Amino acid sequence: MNLFLKTGKSIVIALLAVLLVSCNASKSLTKKGDKLADAGIHKEAVEFYIKALNRNRANVDAQVGLRKSGGEVMTDLQSKFFKEYNADNFRSSVYTYMEMEKFKERLDVYNAELTIANHTKEDFKIAKKNYLEAQFEKANEYMSEEQFGQAEAIFVEIQEIEPSYKGGDLEKLKEIAQLEPPYRRGNEYLDQNKNRSAYMEFKRVTDQNPNYKDAKFKQEEALELAQYPVAILKFKNYSGETGASEKVEANMINDLLNNKGPFVKVLDRTNMDDVLNEQYLAMNGWVEGKGAVKTGQLLGAKAILSGKLLSVKKETRAPQVKREKAYRKRAEKFYNSETKRTETKYVYDKIYYNNHQGYTRTTVSIQYILVSAETGEVLSSGIEERVIEDKINYNSYQGDYRDLYPGTWNVRFQDSPGDRRITNRNQVRDFQNTFTVNKVMRSANDLAEDAYKALGADIAKKVYDFNPEK
Repeated sequence: MNLFLKTGKSIVIALLAVLLVSCNASKSLTKKGDKLADAGIHKEAVEFYIKALNRNRANVDAQVGLRKSGGEVMTDLQSKFFKEYNADNFRSSVYTYMEMEKFKERLDVYNAELTIANHTKEDFKIAKKNYLEAQFEKANEYMSEEQFGQAEAIFVEIQEIEPSYKGGDLEKLKEIAQLEPPYRRGNEYLDQNKNRSAYMEFKRVTDQNPNYKDAKFKQEEALELAQYPVAILKFKNYSGETGASEKVEANMINDLLNNKGPFVKVLDRTNMDDVLNEQYLAMNGWVEGKGAVKTGQLLGAKAILSGKLLSVKKETRAPQVKREKAYRKRAEKFYNSETKRTETKYVYDKIYYNNHQGYTRTTVSIQYILVSAETGEVLSSGIEERVIEDKINYNSYQGDYRDLYPGTWNVRFQDSPGDRRITNRNQVRDFQNTFTVNKVMRSANDLAEDAYKALGADIAKKVYDFNPEK
């Protein structure tokens, strides 16, 4: 029970302390607001009063100051509104009134009790009507001149001021201003046989309104013209590594299917080998020239991808052990003749520890060629190589590595000027961490799998990045 009471008292004290700090901060902010208000800088004073009330809503001085300075700011805005309104500057008067409304809404949260006179509201309705009519007429002129971007900007502004203006007509006009430019660009690209670009433009239209004119139909037309069927022949294996070419090919097809986008079409491999006549395969392992055209006709492809796995090299260097120097910290007791007591001091022994370094490395290289099945020309080709390496570099010690400190020394059992022990905490921590890092190298076969996957992705990217329209 006593513990409960003590805990309760502690919480109350803590809460009172927080409240006291908050009240003091609120008072300080109020004083800053008062100074600004006395100098006639009411807009800035309002900000300090709001900050003060956010700290302490019960701050009466801040409430009074906010009402007074808020009223002054509102009076200035009303004066500006009437000046602009009487000068027939309807745009400025509309935006000034909207600023008054926002200011009032903001201060209403703090019960500032600001008001906007009824006659001001009526004048605003007139100013808004005149301004929106003028803007709507200007936007329609832009539409007739096919300056759709300028028209859209005005339609957006009108809706921000009065969302229901002209009912659904404004929304329809805004949509036309937004969608007509990409729709027209799509038609231009279709005429230029730039079907991919046309598809993307029509897609911008249909994403917003699938029923806009005939955009959906033309999007489908552009896609049909833009699609690029690719036949993938079996990759040849010249590496001597059984199954390696099949793995690269499988990874490549998988990546291609996942990232090809709407244009590349990977032809089904089912029965492809039965369709292909060996006479069209060149001795070097892939089709080119007339053979590619003939093969493309047989498969219904616009391009043919072939590949040769050239080599798979695997290297493993077992961890090499090397003796390194360091210091070991230990406690040593001694008798202090002055204090006549047994005391403890720390000494640092010079020791050896073992450093282990090794690596596994796999290098895989493949040659690929993408050939047009329409003309027989080479569209893209090259040799891709991936080197995947795993290194280990760790330390070992028979004792407790947490007692070790990095450093160097010349003679083990004798002090030398060149002896140096590092005590920087970060450096000591990093050194000790080397005794707990990974000590197992990945196998060359595991690294090869990573290389097959990476090379497959590399070649797939060459295919789906290729744009026959450029």
